[in-house]
Amino acid sequence: MRRRRTLTAVTFLLLSATLWAAEKGWFGLVVSVDADGVFSPTLRSLTVSRVVPSSPAALAGLAPGDTVLEVEGIVVAGTKADVLKAAMQKSVGETLRLKIQHGATDIRQVSMVAVQRPPE
Repeated sequence: MRRRRTLTAVTFLLLSATLWAAEKGWFGLVVSVDADGVFSPTLRSLTVSRVVPSSPAALAGLAPGDTVLEVEGIVVAGTKADVLKAAMQKSVGETLRLKIQHGATDIRQVSMVAVQRPPE
């Protein structure tokens, strides 16, 4: 009986550590999506519509109106939405790399580290 309890406790601790390590990260930005299709949309563009103050997105210099050109090296225009959604989902502590266009000509690379979502 003692062995089963130990195994259960170890399994619980490993599962807890795995869930904690894979906690969904937060960047503090909202994007508006322009896409074709309903069930498996193909993206035309992603535009930053809101940036939460003091968030990783704000610290990276993102601002409403910025256009996201690439996510993790994947060009936004012509990519399936589920592909980019998967590329943007990061765990706490992981880095997200974007290529953005700010204004008419300012194109730059930005990196943000995912944090735990603050309480609302």
